[in-house]
Amino acid sequence: MDSLLTRWYFTQILMLKFSLILGVQTVKELHSPCTLNRTVGESAQLQLNSSLPLTIREIEWSWISEDEKNQLLVSWRPNTTDPAWYDFEDKYKHRFSLTELAFLSIRNLTAEMSGLYEAKIKFSSGKFQEDIVRLCVYEPIPQPQVLIHSSSKTSGWCNFTLECGTPGATENLTVTWLGKGLPGHLEKRGTQEPTPNSRIVSLSLPLSQVNTHVICVVSNPADQKNATLDLGSICLWRGSLWSKWLWKGIFATVLVVILGAGVWIWKRRKTETEKGGSTLLPVVPSSAVALQALPTEDSADLQTSEIDSHCPPYAEISLLRHPKKLARVP
Repeated sequence: MDSLLTRWYFTQILMLKFSLILGVQTVKELHSPCTLNRTVGESAQLQLNSSLPLTIREIEWSWISEDEKNQLLVSWRPNTTDPAWYDFEDKYKHRFSLTELAFLSIRNLTAEMSGLYEAKIKFSSGKFQEDIVRLCVYEPIPQPQVLIHSSSKTSGWCNFTLECGTPGATENLTVTWLGKGLPGHLEKRGTQEPTPNSRIVSLSLPLSQVNTHVICVVSNPADQKNATLDLGSICLWRGSLWSKWLWKGIFATVLVVILGAGVWIWKRRKTETEKGGSTLLPVVPSSAVALQALPTEDSADLQTSEIDSHCPPYAEISLLRHPKKLARVP
């Protein structure tokens, strides 16, 4: 009886040790370096490390997620038309596929699809081997912006503080400052912490070296984006004496042009008004107009009476019609 209990006790200890070893190995592999890096929305193809020999009996793909959930995906056997897929969540069913060489293809990746993908290759001899790929899926990097926190000019020097801002999540991002023509000690490099979500650099350059630019490069193992800033726009235009006079000159030039255009338009309108006035008919007195108007039927009697009562004016008008000379009476 005691021997049975002793055997059972040692058996349980061996099984516990074996489980602990497997568990430690799994945790270690989950935190091992990524062998394949991708961005959310992209596709990935997981290949086998070796060519397929003729003695393969079965290949089985499984997935261990970042939260250590183990999921069997598909089983493939030679000389079969369709692989046998296991049941898993609906949101993943149309994302996985298998090639003719038993490579696992994944499309439209999400961040939660990171983890260990294991291909267990079983041979007809009863032996097997495991090919493991650690897939890491990262969020896309937002477009960075170079912000100017402060800028000043001292005797012969331009001093400024820049920030490379990256909105959104900043985990696993590396920020690198690059400059063309800058002294080597001015280039800054560092890993961005979760907070704050930016990297700040302060530089002091001689005014003779400001005709250059700096580049803020934000990257992760799967993506990279950058933003560029012209340093001349900070040092030569902000607060310099000659730039103030330049702006004054530009303002004066614009003012002169506006005044000149106004005078030209005024003169042109005046000339057109004078030309238009000369083409009009001369003003005729109202009395003459009334006399030259043709009589109507309604006013015939009235005009006849007026003629009889106003003979002298009518005579003067009739004289203009050159009447015949009257013969003298002997």
